[in-house]
Amino acid sequence: MKPKILLFSVILTVVSFSSFSQFSKGDKVLGLGLNFQSSVNELNSGFIPQTNKATSYGISTELGFANKENRLNGFFVNGSFGVSKQEFTTQPTTNSRSDFFNVGMGYFTRRYKSLGKNFFLFGEGRATLNYGNEDSPSFNTVKLKSYGVYAGFSPGLSYKVNSRFLLELKFADFVNMGYTYQELTAANGVKDFHRSFSFNSSLGLGYLRDIGIGVRWIIPSKRK
Repeated sequence: MKPKILLFSVILTVVSFSSFSQFSKGDKVLGLGLNFQSSVNELNSGFIPQTNKATSYGISTELGFANKENRLNGFFVNGSFGVSKQEFTTQPTTNSRSDFFNVGMGYFTRRYKSLGKNFFLFGEGRATLNYGNEDSPSFNTVKLKSYGVYAGFSPGLSYKVNSRFLLELKFADFVNMGYTYQELTAANGVKDFHRSFSFNSSLGLGYLRDIGIGVRWIIPSKRK
């Protein structure tokens, strides 16, 4: 097995006017996130060598409102799409492909706590509604639709570079839970349904492998 993984994630958001705290009451915080992910996995240990490829693109945006100097509440929207392929070198007629996309929206709340020297600890709670669609014309299952409701809590660190910029480091969800409903439609029109409930907690040495880096743009209140 010779896996080759390329992961490039850029989260852009810019920040502005905050003198002695993160925000002033009435500030608006606008954020934009971009994501690109690509992976190639080669399997040569079986009878038929195969290569699995996956590529996805994503974008997200959020708007928060500061009701306190250390508190943000707001809404977000995100979307992603991509394609995954399974290729067999000696049997190309069995190659398969799946196209997928996901959209989500929800509410977040975030609270900051000063650690001194312009460093802050924050905790963020999020609730998300999600819809996904996947087409796999090469298989008996032609289409997969999914609907989900998720909630999670994640911690992070932020650093106030100057009066305009706040650099943030966000970790994976410390705890999350969700409900997913899936509808599968086969080539002959027969439908199947699946429901699942999940509860996860990210603890252990591998917790720090999933992090995100970003900067925020604060739109000052007109009352200043």
